[in-house]
Amino acid sequence: MEYRKFGKTGLKLSVFTLGTMRFLHGWEEPYDELPEDSLEHAHQVIQAALDAGFNLIETAEGYGKSEAIIGQTLPKLTHPRSSYKVMTKSSPAESADAMRRQVEAALKRLNLDHIELFAVHGINTPELVTETLKRNGCMEGLEQMRDEGIIGHLGFATHAPVSTVLEAIRSDRFSFVNMHYYALRTEKKAALDLAASMDMGVFIISPNDKGGRLYEPSEKLRQLTEPLHPAVYNERWILAHPHVHTMSVGVSEPGHVDLHLESLKRRPFWGAEERRAQSRLLAAQVDSELDRCANGCRECLPCPERIAIPDLLRLDHYRQTLDMALYSTFRYGMMNPDDHWMPGAKGDICTRCDECLPRCPQSLPIPDLLFKAHEAMHQDDPKES
Repeated sequence: MEYRKFGKTGLKLSVFTLGTMRFLHGWEEPYDELPEDSLEHAHQVIQAALDAGFNLIETAEGYGKSEAIIGQTLPKLTHPRSSYKVMTKSSPAESADAMRRQVEAALKRLNLDHIELFAVHGINTPELVTETLKRNGCMEGLEQMRDEGIIGHLGFATHAPVSTVLEAIRSDRFSFVNMHYYALRTEKKAALDLAASMDMGVFIISPNDKGGRLYEPSEKLRQLTEPLHPAVYNERWILAHPHVHTMSVGVSEPGHVDLHLESLKRRPFWGAEERRAQSRLLAAQVDSELDRCANGCRECLPCPERIAIPDLLRLDHYRQTLDMALYSTFRYGMMNPDDHWMPGAKGDICTRCDECLPRCPQSLPIPDLLFKAHEAMHQDDPKES
């Protein structure tokens, strides 16, 4: 295992963090019922990760039964509590007092009286940045709990556009940031650079699920990255960035740990083999008219119908060029204009107002592309994709 200093926190963290969204029965209600097979599964997964050298367990209030399962599992581990850290997260509360209650409830579920890392979960809009940082807001409550020794270090987790991530980082109220940054999604580079300049810890969220459902790659993607598994290629690309300190991997079975350890076998992380794979990936995409859409261009926005045009076309780009239909249809199915986690209306509600057309640097026929993408990616039940 490799360990990196988590920015200004000073903590030495394993480059892989155990993400805990995928425990057996972990999303089955009621959340206060913890079946024995679920607890046994969690014990095996956590034990295997710690045995492999992982030293951070990451969870959240919003991860179903995860906190409660962890709380029952930690006392059974063979590793002492001092050998690993725990991070949990909670959505912004309306006041400092309300935030304290949320943290206390999380600690009760986790069966802990102190937690090393706590993140405000889902600062995804400018309004949520303001709400989090306001006077007597949730950040003040968290800072007080930090000063009392209940919380070690404070950060935020975000799915926001880069402009909002930069705003939160510039507040200088956080010691670390959990964000997206993958081989196939690089538009947050400016946020990574700013966080590095401020010595913040950088935690990459779900690189193999949200980074492309790489545990279930298309055959074309496998061929383009071979002899590396697409997940290994992505992890080595991320680890080649020295200012990335750790990334969450959602191990669902103990044996899955070995795939991630494969990413650590050679140095440097970005060598000739990786560069050849990258060249093949780029060549497979370069002739697509949507290639620029997939690489951070947002000139077409705003859309009066709240269609997240670049995000929608990025998904369709990967569907077309890398055969990533499984990923694209699933993520497209989650898009909702009223959900700040995965915002954006479906492409078929485009009214052809054409406001986006003069803004597009490539003069793309955006309305036509939106309708075509919707036809290709829409499913009645995205969970079945």
